[in-house]
Amino acid sequence: MNQTQHTATGRTAPPDGTTGGASGSRPSADAITAWVLGFLAEILDVPPQDLDPGTPLDELGVDSATTLVLCAGLTEEFALPVRPRDVFDHFTADALGRHLTAPLPAGV
Repeated sequence: MNQTQHTATGRTAPPDGTTGGASGSRPSADAITAWVLGFLAEILDVPPQDLDPGTPLDELGVDSATTLVLCAGLTEEFALPVRPRDVFDHFTADALGRHLTAPLPAGV
């Protein structure tokens, strides 16, 4: 069976199918990391498992234009607001996944 599933947008979803937008539940850091790696694997035309989630995104070809597309895709797929600043401040797939799923500070 495939490691990833294509979504309605043509992007890949993690094997467990976890999507915040579709299920209404909060996605896991692993699900977001897997989605980011799937997104980049499509661009690079390599299997997602060949990408290291700890590799800085710029080493995987992410530039400012790709960052905007990445933010839009994550927002659409997981119903999470993702800003370019989130990507630039957490510049690996695993760091971005952890950041986007971290508990919000009290009072926010």
